[in-house]
Amino acid sequence: MKRPRKVAGVFSVSLVLVVLGLFLDSRDHIFTVNAVTETASLVTTEGAFSEWRVSGANLLTDPFATKGDEIELPENAYLLIRKGTEIDLQRHGIRTAKITLRAKDGRVGSIVMPDADDRVLGSWASLAIVSDGRPLVWPFRGLLRVGDDVTSGVDSILLSGTVNVLEEQLFRDTRYNAGATELDRGDRVRFWKHAPGRAPKEAVVEGFFRLEPSNQERFTEAQNAIQLIAHGGASFVNIERLGSSGYQIKATRWARFLYDPLLAFIAGLGALLFAAIEVYSNIREMIRDARRPDE
Repeated sequence: MKRPRKVAGVFSVSLVLVVLGLFLDSRDHIFTVNAVTETASLVTTEGAFSEWRVSGANLLTDPFATKGDEIELPENAYLLIRKGTEIDLQRHGIRTAKITLRAKDGRVGSIVMPDADDRVLGSWASLAIVSDGRPLVWPFRGLLRVGDDVTSGVDSILLSGTVNVLEEQLFRDTRYNAGATELDRGDRVRFWKHAPGRAPKEAVVEGFFRLEPSNQERFTEAQNAIQLIAHGGASFVNIERLGSSGYQIKATRWARFLYDPLLAFIAGLGALLFAAIEVYSNIREMIRDARRPDE
């Protein structure tokens, strides 16, 4: 009678150790931000992902230039942005979008035009562009900041959005949704990577900006400001709210028991086997009692 219970005890301890190991196991996470914002900033880490269509944009190449110095770009003009360029993007409603580019050393990129020579840009440039005919979609890869800290001098903020966390599934090259968080108006969002023993640093993400056209005759609904999707491997997403350091969005380890189907299966199988051992032990005890002679 004691042997089945001893087996059950050993099995229970082994199961707890296995589940604890799976609970503490380190896994990769991908964070996705889906937002509508009036402002975003970016430092490019790869120029190949930053080729933007800027047809009809008004270009300034000197920060002290006036509106009369603007250069109107032709149709099918493209902005090629160099690695390491700082980009500030701003747009209110469906009005003109403004792109400001800066480079600490060297140049920010160039303008490629089909029927003219390429225009090499210096360490600063600004473009004002109106999306009339069709939406503008601008891909990117780099260090991204969405929204701005709300202070008395700020007029461009994040309007809405969500942060989703995808976690690597156990023993499989797939991922599951480990949670979602709604963003508040006025939040500021940044991706961070934290390696053990090192200070956190901003994580490289990739995605795209989308600007709906100001002429909405071809579209049923106008999407305000700048729509963006950004995703990448990170340790956490930091949310700065109303001037405070805010809070961090992470994938909690407890979510694995809710969302990882393989881990849930292992835990369920362990519970089923433990219940089977208990039933077997009780049945064996009943049979043994039935075979005893009456005293």
